[in-house]
Amino acid sequence: MSDLLAHVPHTRLVPEGSYGPEGKAGVRARQVLGLAVATLTARKGKAADLVRRLCAAGLPLVDAPKAVSTMAFTTIGTGPGRWLVLAEGMTGTALLAHLGSLAGADATLTDQSDANLIVEVTGPDARATLAKGVAVDLHPSAFGAGDAATTVVSHVGVTFWQSDAAPAYRFMVARSFAPAFLRWLTASAAEFGFALSGTGRG
Repeated sequence: MSDLLAHVPHTRLVPEGSYGPEGKAGVRARQVLGLAVATLTARKGKAADLVRRLCAAGLPLVDAPKAVSTMAFTTIGTGPGRWLVLAEGMTGTALLAHLGSLAGADATLTDQSDANLIVEVTGPDARATLAKGVAVDLHPSAFGAGDAATTVVSHVGVTFWQSDAAPAYRFMVARSFAPAFLRWLTASAAEFGFALSGTGRG
């Protein structure tokens, strides 16, 4: 990794481009932009009521490590009575207002839209790459579309989920740790050919 990314300061995101063997991209990753993100936490004793209320309103919640998507929203269970809610085409302020109107006094909300970086990882060698650092069994029989986990990757805390069976994975990582996560991902994927986009040029 020292030779591969020697030109990239450790505090900067890995620049978009191709890494590893030329003409090969067994792994692809892109920064996902334009998402509003909020944490939704049920107040004590209100988790079941909150799940019923929001599901009835068309916002699916599962009180488990699962990712569920509708046309506009994705909810990810990150702990008992706790979720991330992602929305496309909406500001963080608008997402909080929408969730507040649905949850009422049963939950607390925090805007996380600017606090995290979201990276989507795909390609035929995505599982082999992630197995180098993700302490979760990613075999399809153990972790499939809709499954989610909060864990540590190369000493960096992440929440990730499998968004489809292709497979495609999405990782959410705090922005301050995003350079370290991308350095690990680039080094791990380079042997398969790695194409990174959405992070800007160096």
